[in-house]
Amino acid sequence: MNAPTSPRSSALSSFLEGFAAPWAGLRYMNAHPKLWRHGILPVLCNLVLSAALFAGLIYGWFRAYAWVGTLLPANWWGATLTVLSAILVAALEIALAVAAWIVFQGIFCGYFYSRLAREVELQLGLRADQMREVPLLYQITDALLDLAALTTVAVGCFLLGWVPLIGAPVALGLGLYFDCFVFGMDYLDYPQALRARGRKVQRGFARQHRAATLGLGSSVLLLTFIPLLSPVLLTTAATGAVLLYRKLEANESADL
Repeated sequence: MNAPTSPRSSALSSFLEGFAAPWAGLRYMNAHPKLWRHGILPVLCNLVLSAALFAGLIYGWFRAYAWVGTLLPANWWGATLTVLSAILVAALEIALAVAAWIVFQGIFCGYFYSRLAREVELQLGLRADQMREVPLLYQITDALLDLAALTTVAVGCFLLGWVPLIGAPVALGLGLYFDCFVFGMDYLDYPQALRARGRKVQRGFARQHRAATLGLGSSVLLLTFIPLLSPVLLTTAATGAVLLYRKLEANESADL
């Protein structure tokens, strides 16, 4: 008789399964090349969005840096303030760029991810009359809710970071945990939104499968920072999320 799987190893395997979802989606799309007809638009959209935000980030930083330089005295104290101002401006620019990326990626790319997820579901046997068309307003609302949640947590973690000794590492850990959970829940939202399941149900599913959700979100978060490769794998992550959701749902049914 096989020994029962420990909760820790089960959680680890679920996390790794979620983490590997973008690559599982890539393999599935390569095995079914017709799906790339629905994947090329979100890839291009991601490329254009990333390039535009990067260009805006660089341009805005130089403009702000030049403007701040005209306000400071030409001495060692002014030079010190210039360096500190450059760091602060860069931090603010990055924060604004991340916020803009979350909103626009969720709205524009999210719409195409939903269309791709629908095609994958049809190919896997889910009938069209069992799904709904996910409206653009839903994507906009979802992106704004994500932005509000991530901003609230970021502010809370920033304040927590000022607590001596333990504040900074705890704030960093909590921030990463929440970001990964939100990103994972967002991708698992695509197959559930097609099934007309509300946000309360989606949050409950993500909490029930927390390890897999965190794994998928961790993968998405890391891929976001890989130039050129991220538009492709963030797209295949939508396919991988459908496959992952179906497997998690099948496991639920088997346990009943």
